[in-house]
Amino acid sequence: MKRLLTAVVLVALVAACGAEPQPRPLSTAEAERLALARFANYRFRTENFTATVPTGAGRIALRGRVDFVESLGYAEMSTDGRDDEASAGLLQWTPSAVAFRGGPGQAATDPPSPDRWQYRPLQPGPELDTALRLVLGLGADRPDNGQLLRQSSARWVRADTIGDIAVDVIDGPQPPHATNAARVRYWLDSAGLLRRVEARVGDRPDPVVVSFTPATSPPPSPVAAFAR
Repeated sequence: MKRLLTAVVLVALVAACGAEPQPRPLSTAEAERLALARFANYRFRTENFTATVPTGAGRIALRGRVDFVESLGYAEMSTDGRDDEASAGLLQWTPSAVAFRGGPGQAATDPPSPDRWQYRPLQPGPELDTALRLVLGLGADRPDNGQLLRQSSARWVRADTIGDIAVDVIDGPQPPHATNAARVRYWLDSAGLLRRVEARVGDRPDPVVVSFTPATSPPPSPVAAFAR
């Protein structure tokens, strides 16, 4: 009987060691790092990014740069399994409008080509427009309130790595009257830099995923309609 009890205890200990950590409220230091994350992007001004956006017409891939000071994104776009004029090309966008230059095989070079751009308002609802607005929203000209974040429903989820970079995975605050799918999940390194963000869009089972790396080139040049 004693041997049986010992074996049961050992099994329980092994299972506990292998279990995933449970989400918990943010510590003061974690809340401060999350509060400074968007401000850090703004101070760096330009970041390279990649994004995948699940849509009803196929998964869209974006690769480009974002200028958080001028709120301007510039990216190459492609759609899995498609190569028609509307499924690939170049995108530029601001918080209120998006410009599209259709056709596969184009590069987001500076200055942008002057012709063939089509313009429309950035709309609420569509998966791509929501993702574009999300990317621009990951920069802010002042820190968020760390004390409010600590008192909110934000949660530390787990420790992880991106490549060889150690990160903390944090679920942002739950918006009022929203489902769990509305949470934004952040991958923050020890310096408080955003390395990855995931967000659910609409009723898609897969999230939008945005990954950042430091930019070595200047901010993107705007197309004529966006120039100030």
